Amino acid sequence: MEPNPPQPARPAAPESGLKAFDRLLTKPLTLVDDAADAPADTAAGPSSAPLWLLAGGLAGFVIYGAAAGCFQGGGQVLVTAFKAPLIAALTLLLCLPSLYVFGALSGVRWTRRRLASSVAGFVGTLGILLGALLPISWLFSVSSRYLASAVWLHVFLWIIALAFGWRFLGGALRQSGAGGGMWLWLVLFAIVSFQVSTFLRPVLWRDPGKPLFESGKMFFLEQLGEVGDHDERADKARQAAPAPAPQP
Repeated sequence: MEPNPPQPARPAAPESGLKAFDRLLTKPLTLVDDAADAPADTAAGPSSAPLWLLAGGLAGFVIYGAAAGCFQGGGQVLVTAFKAPLIAALTLLLCLPSLYVFGALSGVRWTRRRLASSVAGFVGTLGILLGALLPISWLFSVSSRYLASAVWLHVFLWIIALAFGWRFLGGALRQSGAGGGMWLWLVLFAIVSFQVSTFLRPVLWRDPGKPLFESGKMFFLEQLGEVGDHDERADKARQAAPAPAPQP
């Protein structure tokens, strides 16, 4: 008897968003395993997990940005909810070529699916962490008086998110064959994110009548200095304001 002919690969069942994020939290490196074990042909169809993780990660940036915009309140809530995922997306696009080159030089055996799974898992982890930190962001946004304190809080929370994001991405890169030194890319990503935030300023506070995006060149350290100047001007304005008339 002749052996049965091989059956064609069946399309992979679409993966729900909740299942994709559950895997990212509990068994994150299985996402990279799936990309590595995928057949050379595309008959099985690409996994939907990277798309879910990218979309969910950016959604996490949206809600975190809305909470951060509560520092000024009003329309700035929508502005910050729009700019937070824009900052993340632009930073990722700017740093993606360097991730590919750094990884290849470090020994990563890139494939299209492996790159997509690694990047999507990184963005998804950042989005999950920022979503989990949303109550803290909201509390300090609605109760802080000075812009500098709010800015440094978000810098601190962003560093926490990046640390956990690297927990996934670093493991994915090592599993893909990377040697040492890839943490330098994370430092580069963090610096670029700060500069992109300055490029898309203002984010947390916008003076009345000011445009949605300010023009002019500025380094992110200069922007941090201007934050302190803003608080100083606000204090002087409060001191110069006339005292409210006593109620009869």
